[in-house]
Parts: sequence; C-alpha cells; structure tokens
Amino acid sequence: MNHSALPSPKKISERGLMSIVMLIISVGTLGIAMLGGAKMVYDMLGEQSGTGFFAPVIALGITYFVGWLTAMVGIRVFGNLILPILINLFTVICLIGICYLYVEIMQRLYLQKYSLMQFIKYSVVMIAGLLAMVGLHLIVEGHNLRPFAIPLLLLSMIQLGLIVYRYVFVGSDQPFYILGDLTFLFGLSAFSILMMAHVGLLDPLRTRFTNYFDRNSTSIRTQD
Repeated sequence: MNHSALPSPKKISERGLMSIVMLIISVGTLGIAMLGGAKMVYDMLGEQSGTGFFAPVIALGITYFVGWLTAMVGIRVFGNLILPILINLFTVICLIGICYLYVEIMQRLYLQKYSLMQFIKYSVVMIAGLLAMVGLHLIVEGHNLRPFAIPLLLLSMIQLGLIVYRYVFVGSDQPFYILGDLTFLFGLSAFSILMMAHVGLLDPLRTRFTNYFDRNSTSIRTQD
C-alpha cells in the first residue's frame, strides 16, 4: 500500500492560529472586566464597603484595556470574523448596564440620600461605563453609535421630569442637591446628543487606529 498517496492534514496557518488566540484572550478578558464591573456596581449601589473603590477601578481598567487591545489586533490585523459579532454584543450589554446604572443613580439623586464621596463614585463609574462603550465602538470599523443614544436621551428626559417634580412640586430642604442632578442631566444629555449628531469627534482617532493596524495587517499577509 502506497502511503505517499494519502493526503496530508491541512496545517493551520500562523495567521489563523493567532486569530483564534486573540479571540480567546479578548473575549475572556472583556468578559472578566464586565463581570467585575457588574460586581463593583452592585457593591456600590448596595453601599457595601468591600475592599475599596479606586483599586478595583484600576484593576478593571487594565483588564478592559488588555481585552480591547487584543480584540483590535484580532479584527484589524488578523481578520477575525467572529470577534466583530461578539464586540457588538458586548457593546449592547454595556449600554444595558449604563441604563440600569443611570436609573439607580436617578433614584438616589431624587431621594437626596448620598454623600459627596458616593456622588464621586457614581460619577466615576458612569464615566467608566461610557468610555468602555465608546472603546468597544472604536474596535469595529463602521460601527454606528446613534441608536445607542436613544435610550440615554429618553432617560435624560425622565430625569428632567424628576428634577422638576422634586424641586417644584415636592420641594426640598437642601436645594444645593440640585447641582448633583444637573451634573448628571447635562453630562448624559450632552454625551447622548453628540452620539446622535455623529459630528465625527472620534473619526481622527478611528482613522489613526485603522491606518496603524492596516499597515501591520499588510506586513503579516506579506509574510504568509
């Protein structure tokens, strides 16, 4: 029997292997970052002391950055076709988490039962969530953030109604608390309007990423 006639198994190219590795690392680290973020939000809203606040924020930020970078490399350099679908899913999950956080913060602002440190925590976590969503948006080329602005604008309108009801109809013995309400209202409204208007503030950054990773992708294809 002539064994030389048997077909040899097809080898996985180095590019394909690296694409799989980037997929596993990016999905794993982004998943860990989101689970950790959800746990931190749960502790914060439940007023749990935990192990601190800023140390977990830094740890989650580093984890997110690793996942973000490997996802960017996997898509832009190694051409992974599954990662864009998963990143879009992560972006939707991130938006849902932001909306949930916004609703919870609105309730606490309305009740006016929070300290300055708690308000800082609310602000930091909200900013981190918005930046995480924008970062995911930058990974996938051609991703549109406009639909994501709609629920945030609706929640901003609800908060505006709560502010009017609280300070006009109910009244407040601590009127300076309105500064906290207005900070979140104007901040989220401005962010949502910029998303809806699509004025292109992120286009230079996206173009820089695209040009940089396209050059690396071309060099890898040449080597293959």
